[in-house]
Amino acid sequence: MTKYYLHLDYKDLYIAKYKTTTDDFQSIYKEVSEHIIKDGFKHGFTIQKQIKKYKSFCDEIYKQKRHCEKIRASDFRMFLSCYFALCKLNQIKDYEYMFLKIKRSKPLCQE
Repeated sequence: MTKYYLHLDYKDLYIAKYKTTTDDFQSIYKEVSEHIIKDGFKHGFTIQKQIKKYKSFCDEIYKQKRHCEKIRASDFRMFLSCYFALCKLNQIKDYEYMFLKIKRSKPLCQE
């Protein structure tokens, strides 16, 4: 199985990298973000309110990263969800994230 690193930049600042098993935007979106958008609609939030909430969270993580503050792993996961929700809602450009294939090292030959 091919593995990738997903590198995320937000406002021209590197935020984090995540291991994935695919480089397909749609499958990652469905896995990490689709549910938060649907839940927002179930709770009566408009698209604009959801965008505002997602941007607010991403801005907070951005500010913490800029000031070299400690960020919890759960916040990084939530950032990923908000980030991809914003991508899907056309608020983040498609060139602000990048997939890199994880290169396997070759085993050393035993003689």
